[in-house]
Amino acid sequence: MSSRSQHLYEFGPFRLDTAEQLLLRDGKPVPLTPKAFEMLVALVERSGHLVEKEELMKVVWADAFVEESNLTNNVSALRKLLGQGQGGENYIETVPKRGYRFTAAVKELTPEALVIQKRTLTRIVTEETEETSESVAVAAKAVSITQQAPLITRPQRSSRSLLLIALIVVGAATAFAIYWFTRVRNRSVAVQPFNLIDVSRVTTSGEVTHSAISHNGKYVANVVKHLDGNSLWLKHVGVPSNVRLAGPAMTEYISVTFAPDANAIYYIALDHDKGVSTLYSVPTLGGPSTKVADDIYPVVFSPDGKQIAFFRMHQGESTLVVADVDGSNQRVVATRHNPELFEMEWNAPAWAPDGRTIACPIRLSDARGYFETIIAVNPTDGSQALLTSARWSLVGQSVWLPDSSGLLLTAVESEGSPMQVWHISLPGGVATRVTHDLNDYHDLSLTSEANHLVAVQVQAISNIWVASGSDGQDARQISSEIGSLEVLAWTTDGRIVYRSSAGGNGADIWIMNADGSNAKQLTVGARASRGLAVTPNGRHIVFVSDRAGQFNLWRVDTDGGNLRQLTARDGEFYPHCCADGQWVIFQSGFIDPRLWKVHIEGGEPSQLTRTRATRPAVSPDGQMIAYSYLDLDLKPSRWGIGIVSTEGERLSRFDFPPTVVYRAVRWSPDSKSIAFVNSPNDRSDIWLQPLDGSAPKQLTNFKAEQILAFDWSPDGRSLAFVSNVETSDVVLIAQKQ
Repeated sequence: MSSRSQHLYEFGPFRLDTAEQLLLRDGKPVPLTPKAFEMLVALVERSGHLVEKEELMKVVWADAFVEESNLTNNVSALRKLLGQGQGGENYIETVPKRGYRFTAAVKELTPEALVIQKRTLTRIVTEETEETSESVAVAAKAVSITQQAPLITRPQRSSRSLLLIALIVVGAATAFAIYWFTRVRNRSVAVQPFNLIDVSRVTTSGEVTHSAISHNGKYVANVVKHLDGNSLWLKHVGVPSNVRLAGPAMTEYISVTFAPDANAIYYIALDHDKGVSTLYSVPTLGGPSTKVADDIYPVVFSPDGKQIAFFRMHQGESTLVVADVDGSNQRVVATRHNPELFEMEWNAPAWAPDGRTIACPIRLSDARGYFETIIAVNPTDGSQALLTSARWSLVGQSVWLPDSSGLLLTAVESEGSPMQVWHISLPGGVATRVTHDLNDYHDLSLTSEANHLVAVQVQAISNIWVASGSDGQDARQISSEIGSLEVLAWTTDGRIVYRSSAGGNGADIWIMNADGSNAKQLTVGARASRGLAVTPNGRHIVFVSDRAGQFNLWRVDTDGGNLRQLTARDGEFYPHCCADGQWVIFQSGFIDPRLWKVHIEGGEPSQLTRTRATRPAVSPDGQMIAYSYLDLDLKPSRWGIGIVSTEGERLSRFDFPPTVVYRAVRWSPDSKSIAFVNSPNDRSDIWLQPLDGSAPKQLTNFKAEQILAFDWSPDGRSLAFVSNVETSDVVLIAQKQ
């Protein structure tokens, strides 16, 4: 629909703009996938008339062959987004065995009824280091704007005069283009920081999880994860010394930052089995830690050091909170509701040097689907504005440049790509990548002179292992890959399905024999993420992908054929197939998740649980579903294991041990215990929680660094698991001289 002319339609509280591919409800954008938008336009343009299924599929999928379930899924998604009219009726009516009819009264707005203001903005961006005649020609073309002649009769000029005027205009335009091109190019080179970089290691232990550099550039604080727990260390830059300031403790330090005057370090501690974190402070040069406040998350200081700002999430909303440095006088500055939320992910907001703006990562949506970017929030009145038009799959920590000319941030460009460092220039909002490697970067911090940037650089290698017996004896490694594999499942014929980026097109679905041989790529460009499952009959693989603009369930045959979309809502993760092979249980939602189910052929999904639930697993006998969840009814809240019947009736719950970090669950082959990964002494093994309520017990003795996923073969005779070896250190990024 790229060449569709502009039509504007109104129905109920909605306005549909075909040229901008935009649907507004009461003036606010409504998220739609491109196919759902095209379908809505087709129905609205034919409002009151029956649109046959075949006709609708030809309009929306003119260049592809798709099954009717794609049509059903998109109509279902549209109904949910549109809701009901004033009389309680659906906007889209189903005509059984024939098609659909748009029933609402539609008003088309004519051009005479509109006041349209058009503006043209030309931005010239270049990455060249040398001027070329071709570049200047492009610049000249860019500033040459043809304006429509006014409809007023004027005396005709001679052709020679017109030619002379034309030559003068073209010459002036060319001269201005050359001037502008040179000016912009030189200015871009001058203001873009870290365009050529040197990267050096500050630590070499491979066990650093978080870090920060002081504004004066003298100190680096870092959190180290070791067998005896987390600890906080201080290093003098350029001096071979390391001083421990806090810990070790069997808890997780999830964030660290310096006060503006560098006299104190603030860090966040979170017990693995709890849902509430605590802010502590410790003197930079040593001394006891002091508890500041509970229920506070990674913080940023105001430029004057008198206030802090942080994100807080609760059920379906996220808030930006400003408070005094002791946690008192908390004030909500801005609130975002699901699904368009502030993206916390254990990152802090970024307070601008002038104190008038707080930069916040956020999740937004448009006709192309969901994406993440960064916005500016006014700490006084909560007003918000986009800082860039760039779109990412995930946005992490951001920091302001001292002169407010831009920001640096970490972000993932697309699903399966590494988290890299980016620069955003202001006020233009142009995003440029700073790092270009296969590592992940997080925890950015910057010195006051912007000459040094500190980050945690992460390198991960995942290994797939297969062990014999239900207790995992005689484990042998069958595959290895850079990055985190995270998911795997068995087929009925004894093969292993897993996610891999080895094909070079991002994360795809692969299959191999149990000894690692005959590895085969099943999909291309699947953008597989966050869970996969195999149907009990061995015919289909169900996985999660955002290839349609949002995270949905997809299905593909085990031979790689017949790829199709099963669901069309947003935020659907971690599928698991029922024993009858007819239903798929999955997690719906990320902030306030519930369990839902959908038929293996697709169609309308239905909610299964009313309580929070993540990462479901169906028992081998098909009678129960286990899941992990944060129990907010407990004070303080705790992570636990929940069990419901396949009809959603709650049966029992168990607490996770405090040493559980990776909260995925599976059933033992006999359906008598819940299996989970436990990591006492920072080494992972599989443990069992018996349904009779007795104490958890260790099953395996792998002593792996980190187990990301595991699954038993259908006959219960083999156990496959993914172990992850991760090295992470503090790196210092400097502008190359």
